This record gives sequence, C-alpha cells and structure tokens, in this order.
Amino acid sequence: MTSTQISRKTITLSALLAVVVTVVGLLFWFKFQSSSKKPTTPEATSKNTLPSEPWRNTQLLRILAEPSSPTQWITSLAISSDSKILVSASNAQTVKVWSLENAQILNTLSLSKGSGSINSVAISPDGKQFATASEDKTVKIWELNSLKLLHTFDNYANEVKFIAFNSDNKTLISVNDEKPTAGDITTKKTIKILDLNTRNIVRTLSGGLGKVHAVSFSPQKQILAIGSDEENRIDLWDLKNKTQLDTVMTQSPKVFAIAISPDGQMLASSGNLGSLELWNLNLDKVKIPFAGEDTQDNHHILSGTTGSIDSIAFSPDGKTLFTGSRNSTVNIWNVSNRDLLQIFKNHAAWVEAIAITPDGKTLVTSSALGEIKLWQGSSQAYTVRKEVAENVSKLLGTKNCRECDFSGGDLRNFNLNEVDLRSANLSSVNLSSVNLNDAKLQDAILFSTNLKGANLENANLEGANLQNANLEGANLYKANLKGANVLNAKFAGAIMPNGKVYVEKTQIESGKSIEPIKLDENNKKAK
Repeated sequence: MTSTQISRKTITLSALLAVVVTVVGLLFWFKFQSSSKKPTTPEATSKNTLPSEPWRNTQLLRILAEPSSPTQWITSLAISSDSKILVSASNAQTVKVWSLENAQILNTLSLSKGSGSINSVAISPDGKQFATASEDKTVKIWELNSLKLLHTFDNYANEVKFIAFNSDNKTLISVNDEKPTAGDITTKKTIKILDLNTRNIVRTLSGGLGKVHAVSFSPQKQILAIGSDEENRIDLWDLKNKTQLDTVMTQSPKVFAIAISPDGQMLASSGNLGSLELWNLNLDKVKIPFAGEDTQDNHHILSGTTGSIDSIAFSPDGKTLFTGSRNSTVNIWNVSNRDLLQIFKNHAAWVEAIAITPDGKTLVTSSALGEIKLWQGSSQAYTVRKEVAENVSKLLGTKNCRECDFSGGDLRNFNLNEVDLRSANLSSVNLSSVNLNDAKLQDAILFSTNLKGANLENANLEGANLQNANLEGANLYKANLKGANVLNAKFAGAIMPNGKVYVEKTQIESGKSIEPIKLDENNKKAK
C-alpha cells in the first residue's frame, strides 16, 4: 500500500469519525433541550403515590341493627347490583329489606313458623325480585318492593342450603343434599338450575363426597364451589358446560366458609381447624394437593387468624378479602401479599354473614345476635415523598430499614412486628394502631410521631427521640426506654413498661421523668 493510499484512508476515517461525533452531539443536545422543558416542581420530582389500600384504614360508617338475641341470628345477606338495597335473613323466619343510602329499614317479611331458618337469600340482577331458601325444603321468589310471593319451588327432598341468581336474570341456582335416585342409600351434593320464566327445574347435577356445608358462586365465570362436611374437600363445578371440574383438598375436614373472587381466579376457604386458605385457581387444572404440599405457589395459608371463620367475601376487584369469625372479629386482608390489614373487635357475637356492595364502597357485617354494621374504607391513596415510598416498600418486604427516612409518612394499621428501624427518621409519621411488637427502634427519631394505640410491647426504644410524640393508649409493656427523650410526650392511658397504666393526663415536664419510667439498675431497662 502506497503512502498516498494510506493518507486517503486516514482522511476518510477522520471524516467519518467527525460525522459520528457531530451526530451524537446533536442527539445529546436535543435530548437535553427536551428534558429541560419538563416540569421541575417538587411534586413532579419528589413525590410518589404508594399503592392504594382503601380498606387498610376502615371506619365504622353506621349501625343498622343493634345486637338483640340469638333468635335474630343473621344467616345470609344480599345486596342489590346498584348497591342501594340490602336484604338480610335470620333464623327467626324473617327477611328485612334495608336502604343502604338512608340506613333505614324499608320492609319486613315474616314467613310461617313451619318454614324454619332461612339459609340463604339472593337479589336478582335487575333488582326487582329476591329469593329465599329455607329449612322447609323450598325456594321462594318474591317481589322486592311489595314482598309479594311470586312462586314456590318445592321439588326438594331436603332443606336448601344455598341460592344465587345467574347473571342472565333468567335462571336461579340452588344447592342441597339429595339422593340422585330413589334406590340410592346416601345423599349427594345436588345442584338445580331453575328457569324463572317457566318455573321449571331445567337441569339437575349431582356428585362429590360429603354433605353441603358452604357454597360460593361466581356468575362472571360460572364457577360454583361447594364445601363439604367432614370430607376435607371443595368441589368445583363449571355451570356453563354443566360439568364438575375437580376437587380442592382442604386442611380442615369441615368447610365452614368459602368464597370465589368475582373473576373466578381466587378461592378462599376456612373450616373447623380455624386456618384461612387461599388458592390461585388454574381453571384448566384446579386440583390442588393437600394443604402445605403444593410447590407451585398456588396455595397459601394466611397467618393471623384467631377463632373459626364463618363468613368470607372478596371485594369486587378481588384485591381484598374479608373474614368474619366466631371470636366476634372481622379481619381484612390484602390478597396479593396476604398481609393482614385490619382487625375489628366490636361485634357482640359470632360474625355469621359478610357482604360488600358491588361498587366496593361499603362492607356489611352481621352477627349471631342480629346486629348489622356498615363499614367504609378510605378512598384516597396517601402521597409521600419518593424516598419515603421506596423505604416503605423496602420495610414491608424485608422488615429491615435502618437509618431510613419515613418522615411525614402514613403507616397506620401496618403490621410492623420485629422490624429493624434503628436510627430511622420517623418524625411526624402516623403510626396510630400499628403493631410494633419486638421492634428495634434504638436511636430512632420519633419527634411528634403519632403512636396513639400502637403496640410497642418488648420494643427497644433505647436512646430514641420521643419528644412531643403521642403515645396515648399505647402498649409499652416491657419496652426499653433507657435514655429515651420523652420531653412533652403524651402517655395518657398508656400501658407502661412495668405493666401499669399511666393515668395522669398532663404532659411530661421538661427535665422530669414520670414514675413508671424509672430506670431499673439491675437490668438497665425502664420500668
């Protein structure tokens, strides 16, 4: 190669390099100009919205019925598709129609004494009729406004346990135990499809071991789930194709309560062993091994349940699960991460029936003493700085966020037991009613933090700054407050480390310590 050829090649490469550098420079300049035009407000750069959990901060909206007697035991609830009407049934052969808008009773229907307990009620999709299923082996159709009896289906050999209107408003589904033929010795779970126009039974399906004990129906997916008595099983049926899909094996022999999510993808159940089980249903292959044996992450047992669960309901979007228990509590769960969001403890008896309005705004709970309560969640997702939002996600995932900044955040009703928040900035954070049992909070900044009603049992608060914090009604039993700054903190009604309730209502004076916070020289912990 000659020197002239080499020079030409060098010039050509240099020219190409210059073009590339020019293009890259222009691209960078345009990108810079474009990005410089974006808003630079604090809201645009430093804010982030945490995922909305409207039922985490649930409040009692109103009481429809006060507790009365076991004869008014609420057995079933139904809500109209427009979320305006509630129908409740009891074991006293009565049905009551309520206005959810005005929180008042509209009508009362009393069945004959021979009808026995009403096991199930349902409202038609068009809101014009409702149905009752009773111990007297009948299904009755009523006009909702006038309570006029329209028809009685009495082609049953045993009491009817469950009824539901289909989404087409043309058929009604009923479930009970019957012998398929006169020659059969044992009964089988029996599904009957009733035509509301012809008043005839158009199809009967039967199968599955055990007797009917709990039922749930998803009109959207046409999936019916029937829980058994003493058989550790839930039978799943495809009513669109009139076939039995498969069987889900449960931990509890006797299934007390089941619910299918509106989209038919999730199944929740509970039974006599008290555990709450949750399945992801693959409708092509729904058979799940015995509880605890599933390796495909399709089955979960939710922790935190106490007492047998008698009622279960999903929110309309399938993201929240509600359970009612025999210990008179209502629990609320996040379905995606199975986090226990909140517990209500103000029912007077077993929580026997739960329903939620189709618009997802109102939860209805009822008990074995006839009380009915309405609850409402917060519809607002709380907004915090991006850093705080990221730290909250980290804390919920790992329970460890030392030296993290949570200032100004809202962590109400979160379960933060055993978290490590040493030296974290929790100033002005709302921690009302939070469970911080065994939490590590050494040297944490809790200035002006709301800890009202929080559980801080066994928490380590050594060296923490609690100045101006609100600890009214908090549980500080066996908490370590050595060296903590409690200047002007509020302790009225709090359970102190020594187990005594702080009864004085005045704030702690500067430079002084209240009697229950005396240091124990033997173990160096506050009393």
